[in-house]
Amino acid sequence: MQRYFLENLINSDHITLTKDQDVFKHFGKVLRARVGSQAEFVSVDLKVVIGEVIAIDEAKITLAVKSRLDSDVELPLNVTIIVSPLKNDRSDWLVQKATELGVNRIVFAEMTRTVADWKKQEAKKAVRLQKIAQAAAEQSHRLLVPQIQFLTWQNVLDLPKQMGLVAWEESARTGEVATLVKSINEVPIDTDVNLVFGPEGGLTILEIEALARHEYYPAGLGPRILRAETAPLYALSAISVLRELNE
Repeated sequence: MQRYFLENLINSDHITLTKDQDVFKHFGKVLRARVGSQAEFVSVDLKVVIGEVIAIDEAKITLAVKSRLDSDVELPLNVTIIVSPLKNDRSDWLVQKATELGVNRIVFAEMTRTVADWKKQEAKKAVRLQKIAQAAAEQSHRLLVPQIQFLTWQNVLDLPKQMGLVAWEESARTGEVATLVKSINEVPIDTDVNLVFGPEGGLTILEIEALARHEYYPAGLGPRILRAETAPLYALSAISVLRELNE
Protein backbone atom coordinates (compact mmCIF):
# COMPACT_ATOMS: atom_id res chain seq x y z
CA MET A 1 0.00 0.00 0.00
CA GLN A 2 1.30 3.45 -0.90
CA ARG A 3 2.49 5.60 2.03
CA TYR A 4 2.41 9.40 2.16
CA PHE A 5 3.76 11.98 4.60
CA LEU A 6 1.44 14.76 5.75
CA GLU A 7 2.52 18.16 7.06
CA ASN A 8 -0.13 18.24 9.76
CA LEU A 9 -1.61 16.21 12.62
CA ILE A 10 -4.47 13.78 12.07
CA ASN A 11 -6.87 14.96 14.77
CA SER A 12 -10.13 13.56 13.44
CA ASP A 13 -11.56 10.57 11.62
CA HIS A 14 -11.16 12.29 8.26
CA ILE A 15 -8.24 13.46 6.11
CA THR A 16 -8.60 16.15 3.45
CA LEU A 17 -6.09 16.46 0.64
CA THR A 18 -6.18 19.63 -1.46
CA LYS A 19 -4.90 20.22 -4.97
CA ASP A 20 -1.96 22.35 -3.80
CA GLN A 21 -0.44 19.32 -2.04
CA ASP A 22 1.99 16.95 -3.74
CA VAL A 23 0.23 14.02 -2.12
CA PHE A 24 -3.02 15.07 -3.86
CA LYS A 25 -1.25 15.15 -7.21
CA HIS A 26 0.38 11.75 -6.77
CA PHE A 27 -2.50 9.89 -5.12
CA GLY A 28 -5.22 11.51 -7.19
CA LYS A 29 -3.53 11.94 -10.57
CA VAL A 30 -0.67 9.44 -10.78
CA LEU A 31 -2.34 6.56 -8.93
CA ARG A 32 -5.81 7.65 -10.10
CA ALA A 33 -7.46 7.25 -6.72
CA ARG A 34 -11.18 6.56 -6.70
CA VAL A 35 -13.83 6.18 -4.01
CA GLY A 36 -12.74 3.14 -2.04
CA SER A 37 -9.01 3.56 -2.79
CA GLN A 38 -6.79 3.27 0.28
CA ALA A 39 -3.36 4.54 1.31
CA GLU A 40 -1.27 4.94 4.45
CA PHE A 41 -0.66 8.42 5.85
CA VAL A 42 1.97 9.53 8.35
CA SER A 43 1.27 12.67 10.39
CA VAL A 44 3.92 15.05 11.70
CA ASP A 45 3.82 13.32 15.10
CA LEU A 46 4.80 10.01 13.37
CA LYS A 47 1.37 8.41 13.74
CA VAL A 48 0.25 6.15 10.88
CA VAL A 49 -3.30 5.61 9.66
CA ILE A 50 -4.99 3.91 6.74
CA GLY A 51 -7.32 6.28 4.90
CA GLU A 52 -10.04 5.31 2.42
CA VAL A 53 -11.38 7.72 -0.18
CA ILE A 54 -15.02 8.63 0.42
CA ALA A 55 -15.25 11.67 -1.87
CA ILE A 56 -13.09 13.04 -4.67
CA ASP A 57 -13.23 15.92 -7.14
CA GLU A 58 -10.81 18.25 -8.95
CA ALA A 59 -10.16 20.34 -5.83
CA LYS A 60 -9.88 17.88 -2.96
CA ILE A 61 -9.89 14.28 -1.82
CA THR A 62 -11.66 13.33 1.40
CA LEU A 63 -10.69 10.14 3.17
CA ALA A 64 -12.10 8.34 6.18
CA VAL A 65 -9.61 7.00 8.71
CA LYS A 66 -10.22 3.25 8.67
CA SER A 67 -7.56 2.16 11.16
CA ARG A 68 -4.53 3.35 13.08
CA LEU A 69 -1.32 1.38 12.80
CA ASP A 70 1.42 0.61 15.29
CA SER A 71 4.67 1.03 13.39
CA ASP A 72 8.21 0.70 14.73
CA VAL A 73 10.47 0.73 11.69
CA GLU A 74 13.10 3.35 12.54
CA LEU A 75 16.66 2.52 13.54
CA PRO A 76 17.12 2.55 17.33
CA LEU A 77 19.94 5.12 16.88
CA ASN A 78 19.63 8.57 15.32
CA VAL A 79 22.23 8.30 12.58
CA THR A 80 23.66 11.20 10.59
CA ILE A 81 25.98 10.37 7.72
CA ILE A 82 28.42 13.06 6.58
CA VAL A 83 29.69 12.58 3.04
CA SER A 84 31.38 14.40 0.19
CA PRO A 85 29.39 15.48 -2.89
CA LEU A 86 29.73 12.76 -5.52
CA LYS A 87 29.94 12.92 -9.29
CA ASN A 88 27.09 12.20 -11.72
CA ASP A 89 24.03 10.60 -10.12
CA ARG A 90 25.89 8.71 -7.40
CA SER A 91 24.64 11.10 -4.70
CA ASP A 92 21.05 10.49 -5.82
CA TRP A 93 21.62 6.76 -5.44
CA LEU A 94 23.27 7.20 -2.04
CA VAL A 95 20.38 9.29 -0.69
CA GLN A 96 17.82 6.77 -1.91
CA LYS A 97 19.56 3.73 -0.45
CA ALA A 98 20.61 5.38 2.82
CA THR A 99 16.99 6.41 3.34
CA GLU A 100 15.85 2.83 2.80
CA LEU A 101 18.42 1.71 5.38
CA GLY A 102 17.14 4.08 8.07
CA VAL A 103 19.40 7.16 8.12
CA ASN A 104 18.04 10.24 9.94
CA ARG A 105 20.07 12.93 8.24
CA ILE A 106 22.48 13.17 5.31
CA VAL A 107 25.02 15.99 5.32
CA PHE A 108 27.03 16.87 2.22
CA ALA A 109 30.25 18.78 2.89
CA GLU A 110 33.12 19.73 0.60
CA MET A 111 36.34 18.04 1.72
CA THR A 112 39.93 18.51 0.61
CA ARG A 113 39.77 15.79 -2.05
CA THR A 114 36.19 16.41 -3.17
CA VAL A 115 35.98 16.26 -6.96
CA ALA A 116 32.35 17.19 -7.67
CA ASP A 117 31.62 20.93 -7.65
CA TRP A 118 28.06 21.66 -6.56
CA LYS A 119 28.42 25.29 -5.52
CA LYS A 120 26.47 26.79 -8.42
CA GLN A 121 23.66 24.25 -8.25
CA GLU A 122 23.48 23.61 -4.51
CA ALA A 123 19.93 24.94 -4.12
CA LYS A 124 18.61 22.79 -6.98
CA LYS A 125 20.51 19.79 -5.67
CA ALA A 126 19.04 20.23 -2.22
CA VAL A 127 15.48 20.25 -3.56
CA ARG A 128 16.14 17.25 -5.79
CA LEU A 129 17.81 15.17 -3.08
CA GLN A 130 15.08 15.98 -0.55
CA LYS A 131 12.47 14.74 -3.01
CA ILE A 132 14.47 11.56 -3.56
CA ALA A 133 14.64 11.04 0.21
CA GLN A 134 10.88 11.52 0.56
CA ALA A 135 10.08 9.08 -2.24
CA ALA A 136 12.44 6.51 -0.74
CA ALA A 137 10.95 7.00 2.73
CA GLU A 138 7.46 6.43 1.32
CA GLN A 139 8.56 3.35 -0.60
CA SER A 140 10.30 1.81 2.42
CA HIS A 141 7.43 2.75 4.78
CA ARG A 142 9.55 4.93 7.05
CA LEU A 143 8.00 7.12 9.73
CA LEU A 144 10.18 10.11 8.86
CA VAL A 145 11.93 11.62 5.89
CA PRO A 146 15.69 12.12 6.36
CA GLN A 147 16.86 15.70 6.33
CA ILE A 148 19.30 16.69 3.58
CA GLN A 149 21.82 19.43 4.47
CA PHE A 150 24.77 21.15 2.83
CA LEU A 151 27.38 22.33 5.35
CA THR A 152 30.93 23.64 5.38
CA TRP A 153 33.70 21.50 6.84
CA GLN A 154 33.83 23.71 9.94
CA ASN A 155 30.07 23.34 10.40
CA VAL A 156 30.53 19.58 10.20
CA LEU A 157 33.11 19.63 12.97
CA ASP A 158 30.74 21.65 15.13
CA LEU A 159 27.70 19.41 14.61
CA PRO A 160 26.24 18.21 17.91
CA LYS A 161 26.45 14.48 18.59
CA GLN A 162 26.67 11.95 21.36
CA MET A 163 29.01 9.67 19.46
CA GLY A 164 31.17 10.31 16.39
CA LEU A 165 32.96 7.81 14.15
CA VAL A 166 35.00 8.35 11.00
CA ALA A 167 35.42 5.58 8.45
CA TRP A 168 39.13 5.54 7.66
CA GLU A 169 40.79 3.10 5.32
CA GLU A 170 44.04 3.16 7.32
CA SER A 171 42.15 1.58 10.22
CA ALA A 172 41.25 -1.33 7.99
CA ARG A 173 44.80 -1.65 6.69
CA THR A 174 46.22 -1.88 10.20
CA GLY A 175 43.77 -4.63 11.11
CA GLU A 176 41.48 -2.64 13.44
CA VAL A 177 38.13 -4.44 13.56
CA ALA A 178 36.48 -3.68 16.89
CA THR A 179 35.67 0.05 17.03
CA LEU A 180 32.49 0.05 14.94
CA VAL A 181 30.98 -3.03 16.57
CA LYS A 182 31.96 -2.05 20.11
CA SER A 183 30.78 1.57 19.75
CA ILE A 184 27.43 0.73 18.16
CA ASN A 185 26.69 -2.08 20.61
CA GLU A 186 27.39 0.01 23.69
CA VAL A 187 25.44 3.22 23.08
CA PRO A 188 21.87 3.56 24.42
CA ILE A 189 18.77 3.68 22.24
CA ASP A 190 18.15 7.11 20.62
CA THR A 191 21.82 8.11 20.79
CA ASP A 192 22.75 10.75 18.19
CA VAL A 193 25.49 9.12 16.12
CA ASN A 194 27.48 11.02 13.47
CA LEU A 195 29.39 9.00 10.87
CA VAL A 196 31.93 10.69 8.56
CA PHE A 197 32.97 9.24 5.20
CA GLY A 198 35.62 10.67 2.90
CA PRO A 199 35.43 11.41 -0.85
CA GLU A 200 36.79 9.23 -3.64
CA GLY A 201 40.40 10.04 -2.74
CA GLY A 202 39.85 9.59 0.99
CA LEU A 203 40.26 11.97 3.90
CA THR A 204 43.57 13.75 4.46
CA ILE A 205 45.64 13.37 7.61
CA LEU A 206 44.77 16.96 8.54
CA GLU A 207 41.05 16.17 8.28
CA ILE A 208 41.46 13.04 10.39
CA GLU A 209 43.35 15.07 13.01
CA ALA A 210 40.64 17.76 13.03
CA LEU A 211 37.96 15.11 13.48
CA ALA A 212 39.96 13.55 16.33
CA ARG A 213 40.08 16.91 18.11
CA HIS A 214 36.29 16.98 17.87
CA GLU A 215 35.96 13.47 19.33
CA TYR A 216 35.45 11.46 16.16
CA TYR A 217 37.06 8.05 16.47
CA PRO A 218 38.48 6.16 13.46
CA ALA A 219 36.75 2.90 12.60
CA GLY A 220 37.53 0.33 9.92
CA LEU A 221 34.81 -1.11 7.71
CA GLY A 222 36.34 -4.49 7.06
CA PRO A 223 39.40 -5.55 5.05
CA ARG A 224 38.22 -4.21 1.67
CA ILE A 225 38.41 -0.61 0.50
CA LEU A 226 34.89 0.61 -0.27
CA ARG A 227 33.74 3.29 -2.68
CA ALA A 228 32.59 6.63 -1.28
CA GLU A 229 28.93 5.77 -1.89
CA THR A 230 29.25 2.18 -0.61
CA ALA A 231 30.87 2.82 2.77
CA PRO A 232 27.88 4.68 4.32
CA LEU A 233 25.54 1.89 3.24
CA TYR A 234 27.87 -0.72 4.76
CA ALA A 235 27.84 1.17 8.07
CA LEU A 236 24.05 1.61 8.11
CA SER A 237 23.59 -2.09 7.34
CA ALA A 238 26.00 -2.99 10.15
CA ILE A 239 24.05 -0.82 12.59
CA SER A 240 20.83 -2.56 11.59
CA VAL A 241 22.36 -6.01 12.10
CA LEU A 242 23.92 -5.08 15.44
CA ARG A 243 20.95 -3.26 16.92
CA GLU A 244 17.86 -4.62 15.16
CA LEU A 245 18.64 -8.21 14.17
CA ASN A 246 20.83 -9.18 17.10
CA GLU A 247 18.44 -8.56 19.97
